[in-house]
Amino acid sequence: MARIVQKYGGTSVKDIDCIRSVANRIKESYIQGNEIIVVVSARAGITDRLISDAKKLSATPNSRELDVLLCVGEQETVALLSIALDAIGIQATSRLAFQIGLQTCSSHGNARIKNIQGANIEKLLAEKNVVIVAGFQGISENGDLTTLGRGGSDLTALALAHRFQADRCEIFTDVNGVYTGDPKIIQNAKLIEKIDFESLLRLSFFDNKIMQDRSIAFAQKHSIPFTISNTFGNSTGTSVGEQIRPYESCVVGITSKANLCLVSCQSNEDIVGEILSFFEDRGTAIGFVKHRRFDGDTFFDEISLDTSDFASLSDDFYENFQPYFLNLHRVENLSRIDIIGTNMQSHNKIFQIFDIILPQDILRSEYGKHGLSFLIKSDNYKSLLNKVHDLIN
Repeated sequence: MARIVQKYGGTSVKDIDCIRSVANRIKESYIQGNEIIVVVSARAGITDRLISDAKKLSATPNSRELDVLLCVGEQETVALLSIALDAIGIQATSRLAFQIGLQTCSSHGNARIKNIQGANIEKLLAEKNVVIVAGFQGISENGDLTTLGRGGSDLTALALAHRFQADRCEIFTDVNGVYTGDPKIIQNAKLIEKIDFESLLRLSFFDNKIMQDRSIAFAQKHSIPFTISNTFGNSTGTSVGEQIRPYESCVVGITSKANLCLVSCQSNEDIVGEILSFFEDRGTAIGFVKHRRFDGDTFFDEISLDTSDFASLSDDFYENFQPYFLNLHRVENLSRIDIIGTNMQSHNKIFQIFDIILPQDILRSEYGKHGLSFLIKSDNYKSLLNKVHDLIN
């Protein structure tokens, strides 16, 4: 008998048929005598729809009330999955954050977990219940509902695995595991059977489709191994754990992002902190950051971010910072390519990678032992990705 935490993402429970399939997968493990805690996300599309509805009422919804609204999605899923399990003869009990004492800080939209009291989870497991927990949500010391950021159900699952000393933590999603590149773009992408925390964290940071990076950092901090696999497939997936090849020079994977813009501004005050906070407070991810001070009190800052994100925030951005700008410049239709690896400075194909990328219009680049990053203006970045991927694999 093992104690297992399973997490199912939004695409895994997107409709009633999928929920039935998930219930049957849980049953297979349950009838083997395992104790099972299940964490679920809101059904695919629900969170985005709720956010959209809120923004129809207010361009900047109150963060506390937005968290109250968004927690509805997970509440629906835990109830539906409990009903599905009951219908096939499996005892199941749903639990929301406040019912298991999942305590967080009071930061709405991106709260940090402080403690999990656990309430009666041990008792429910001993009574042969499958315990189904709403992911993504917590409760602050003030009794307010909070959320853990997009992808926060991953964090809920790993935190529960740590709190209840699970033998296994299984993250189920709509892909077979972690690949060396996006299979939708890279023709010869390969499934990575084993990966260390640090490498996955870097891949996730540059490509947030894999897992929430805070979740991976939590697993690394507490040494919680886990697997990532397909809810509806037979692949064993990707095993994530301690360092696997700490001394070997290797490329782990390659990621990319398109439709980026580079915003450059020269200002008469040091406002880089305020600029970064502006985008963070609005949940906008930024990439390249460069900060320089010229002679005297003139500063030069650069950031890259999604073009559509900047377009939606540009008026607010100008209103906040226009008085400080001496000039402002923006370049759009950019792509970012990141080659993630270990001890990259000694990789035997490093110069060949540069040979592929250098003919492009490179606006910014970074090079270090953990990888190479390029911000380029190119109409054929997908072709470049495939060339680099085939070279290093």
